[in-house]
Amino acid sequence: MSKTITLASLSATAVLGISLVGGCATNKDFEKKVQDAYDKAVDAQTCCDANTERLDRVFEKTMRK
Repeated sequence: MSKTITLASLSATAVLGISLVGGCATNKDFEKKVQDAYDKAVDAQTCCDANTERLDRVFEKTMRK
């Protein structure tokens, strides 16, 4: 649940930032910028999830010793 909320927050922030920074010439441009922002948010969340999993494995390994 928390991951979904984080991803939604990142996406909403990216879309808001794009809309505040500059206008779009066409609806197609806007859709592309929104998709790009969403893709970057997904990539960021994927990276965070991978780091969390890695740190969890290190912690578990340390606790077993």
